[in-house]
Amino acid sequence: MTFAVHEIGEDRAIEAEAPVLRLPPSQARLAHARGRAVFVDLRMAQEMKRTGIIPGAFPCPHGLTDLWIGPGSPVSSTGPADEKIFVFCCGNGLHAPQAAQSARHMGLRQVFVLDGGMDAWLAGGGSVAALDQQQVH
Repeated sequence: MTFAVHEIGEDRAIEAEAPVLRLPPSQARLAHARGRAVFVDLRMAQEMKRTGIIPGAFPCPHGLTDLWIGPGSPVSSTGPADEKIFVFCCGNGLHAPQAAQSARHMGLRQVFVLDGGMDAWLAGGGSVAALDQQQVH
């Protein structure tokens, strides 16, 4: 499966301003199954605990994303950036675009938002795992 990545030339500043693409839950589940995606869960720990998280997701409540995205951070060091896509998710898909845009400003290139958020992931039968409180960043 190929993911369309919106790129505008070589100018990172211009690329970072382009709208972040929304990844439909069906494509997100496929990317997850293939191990190609790094999911960043932006919800508060209480909500992650209540509903579970996408298996292997990086739990990072929304207000802390800038601390965990920079060079050498846990999110950016998850694998070669050219081989991974980064999928930001929140509860319903409304808050993730801001964090995803921030991630692009910080240098991540293949950044997406899970369309519909965790609500859509769960409604589409996406798998979940229990939150390990020690994982929350």
